Amino acid sequence: MNYSEFEAADFAGDASFRAWVLEGTNAAFWESWIPAHPEKETVVQEARALVLALRFRTNEISQGEMESVKNRIDQLLDEPVIKKNNERPRRQWYYAMAAAAAALLLFAGIRYLSREEVLVGNMIVQTGFGETKTLQLPDGSVVQLNANSSISYPRKWTKENVRAVTLNGEAYFNVSKSPAGLHPKFRVLMPQVTIEVKGTAFNVYHRHEQVKVLLEEGKIIVNDSLDMKPGDMMYFTPGQHQRLQADPAVLTAWKQHRLLFRDTPLINVAQQLEDIYGYRIQFRDRKMEGLLFTGSGPADDPAMLLKAMATVHQLKMKQNNSVIIFE
Repeated sequence: MNYSEFEAADFAGDASFRAWVLEGTNAAFWESWIPAHPEKETVVQEARALVLALRFRTNEISQGEMESVKNRIDQLLDEPVIKKNNERPRRQWYYAMAAAAAALLLFAGIRYLSREEVLVGNMIVQTGFGETKTLQLPDGSVVQLNANSSISYPRKWTKENVRAVTLNGEAYFNVSKSPAGLHPKFRVLMPQVTIEVKGTAFNVYHRHEQVKVLLEEGKIIVNDSLDMKPGDMMYFTPGQHQRLQADPAVLTAWKQHRLLFRDTPLINVAQQLEDIYGYRIQFRDRKMEGLLFTGSGPADDPAMLLKAMATVHQLKMKQNNSVIIFE
């Protein structure tokens, strides 16, 4: 595949690119390809924004329909932009309009849902880079959603069906225990991990095929067999899991709109900043990746933390839009 000739719509329609944006798979390829093609940085960012806006569901739309939507996006982006009063065309504004139109096309093409089916369909809530949201589920449970994350759940909850949500990214749950008229069980679903909740408060991180579950209150059962008690943290990777000692303050600092690290390798700090803000962070020397960092800062000012990383270890930092290089 010759990605060097791709435009934003081509990337957004590519299965490998979508899987990387939405699920973190194929990360090794894209995390090496993008820095090697700096001329595509703007195009890739536009494509990433488009994928997050549309949230393609490949199990609900055929390849032919997907191609049709992509072609329509191409047409929208290729149409001329009318200038007024000799002003320069506003490409970002027009691109947003094109993305919105394409989203409507995609929604109209999926399943041809009737009005009744839409009403009982899934609700999807998502956050952008640097954004958090607090939402209340139909049973009264409260979810705080971290940046670059999404959660989906049925619009209508019943006594017959288990209360269930699907998470991608990171969220903190405060679950209502056995609400009247609804199923007593509550589950958080992810590709390799299922959490059954017994009325509790806990944090779930799900990115890059990794799941971290921190229990603060109550009781949860993971994958039908692993009991967790308050203070426990479980770490899951494909095919294995382990119980870890963790600092709850570090893992849940994002709820207080803070970034907090204690003796954390710079490579892990960089990964978190990439996940939350969309940065592309590179280290010229691999030895830098293992340097430990302790620091804290406001979540709305990640630049402060980046400068602290450079200052503590006497590194030079260069920034070109979302690409940051330490040397």
